[in-house]
Amino acid sequence: MNQLETLKKNSEFQLVFENGHSIHGKYLVVYFLHNSFNCNRFGFCVGKKLGSAVCRNRVKRRLREAVRQIVFPNDSAWDIIFVARYPVITADLKVISIEIEHILVKAKLLTKPNKGETEDSRCEE
Repeated sequence: MNQLETLKKNSEFQLVFENGHSIHGKYLVVYFLHNSFNCNRFGFCVGKKLGSAVCRNRVKRRLREAVRQIVFPNDSAWDIIFVARYPVITADLKVISIEIEHILVKAKLLTKPNKGETEDSRCEE
């Protein structure tokens, strides 16, 4: 299993929120800031207004899995925070993955996926 580098400290989250840029979609708001490390680090925020702990943890698991499936360029070094919005509760993994890829392409953190490349071919690697 591919392990994600995550943001853990409140100060790391606050730095991205205060100094970073944001792009919003139907299901997510994505904050991003260039970091000094040689890897991407991810943070996931799901507020208490979205539901019970079981519901919030399910959303976080889906977000982590969607991000894990994305292939980032090797030279990228970004802190990226995904903040869930209410409609994400009813969204399935495929819809969340499409939205994340769309937002990251819009933010120029990811290049457009090849049209010949399917989701199944990425999973086989």
